[in-house]
Amino acid sequence: MEFSQADYMNDDSDDNSPSIFKGFSSATTSQRHGIHRLAGYDFKTEAYQKVDEFPAHIIRKGDKKIKDLVKEHVLPFLPAKSLMKFKAVSKDWDKWIASPLLTHQQSFSCQSFSGYFYQNMSKWDMNTMFLSLDPSTIGVPSPALDFLPEVVKILSSCNGLLLCQGLEKYYVCNPATKNWKILPPPWYYHGDEPAIVLAFEPSLRNIEAYYHVICAFPMLDQPIIGFEIYSSESDSWSCSSAYCFDLENPCLVGGGLFMKGVAYYETKSNKVLAFDVKEEIPAIISLPVLQVGRDGSLTQMDGELSYITAFNVCENVFLIDIYQGMEMSLNRSVSINLGPERSLTYACKVLPCVNSDAVAIQVREHIYLYHIREQKVESIASPNACGSAKKFLPYINSLANATLN
Repeated sequence: MEFSQADYMNDDSDDNSPSIFKGFSSATTSQRHGIHRLAGYDFKTEAYQKVDEFPAHIIRKGDKKIKDLVKEHVLPFLPAKSLMKFKAVSKDWDKWIASPLLTHQQSFSCQSFSGYFYQNMSKWDMNTMFLSLDPSTIGVPSPALDFLPEVVKILSSCNGLLLCQGLEKYYVCNPATKNWKILPPPWYYHGDEPAIVLAFEPSLRNIEAYYHVICAFPMLDQPIIGFEIYSSESDSWSCSSAYCFDLENPCLVGGGLFMKGVAYYETKSNKVLAFDVKEEIPAIISLPVLQVGRDGSLTQMDGELSYITAFNVCENVFLIDIYQGMEMSLNRSVSINLGPERSLTYACKVLPCVNSDAVAIQVREHIYLYHIREQKVESIASPNACGSAKKFLPYINSLANATLN
């Protein structure tokens, strides 16, 4: 899909504006069927349909111009990096892309898995790096988090926002827009490696999409888990009246996962602690018992909570087991070839994904994506791009506002 620069320009545009549309076609490939349907535009003949053939809800006085159709019905589906480039199209586009309404629409509509933030776990790393699945259309400024006032550890990621921890403070930020906020201090001590989850779900109906931060922490000298919750709406922390008494080992693994209103935390007792954020109800989910030497990861696949394990059977052959549902029953077992040929077997690690049908596997310093439906293996990290002692957070390239309250 190609457009001339003139198609996008308003009357107030600068005639000397640079051409920035080389990445537009690749950025909108997955949305082309939607463009045909909404715009009523025939890309083969490059001609408009008659006005009365447009859907009634987008007809205005006179004919719609292609730049207006694109602005209204395509931009919300593009990743933040592409939108930052398109601000140079005209004053009108710059104003629209910076508006709260477009921010709201894009954070709801653009939900595709964009890549990983990763950081060294063995020491306080000065650099937080980003690994993009499509560098031409998806990315963040580099270095990734140098706009924050101090060095931070990445803790949680959700729908375009990151939760980070400084020496004494929590930060919520959008690394694509460099928008950030310092959270007020919590009432309870969360520890150096807090079991904490960022919960953010953009809503199509409500432009004010607030977020929460939920920390699960063990009560001192008691086998009890408490929950402290930050709300961006009130800009304050509160302690939940709910407690979890059912864990044999109340030791939690740092970080967690949020989806469909529930925060999930892995524990050291082969259980998952689930916490319904709205109702403030905890629950326990049992994980499958694995053979010695096999590790798994809690992740999201096709909108469902999943626990995925991977094991190097021999040489370049790996076995992937996918467990899903509240019962964590085995849903699928797949044997894949990651090539090239190896004479040794290697330990591997499953990385979390979001809004994807793919399984991400780290083998030494390589990262592979196995696409379940296409049965295709894709290498997304070259040798030495990342080491084994790294923490990876899946990321969505969004315009979501971190300072909303």
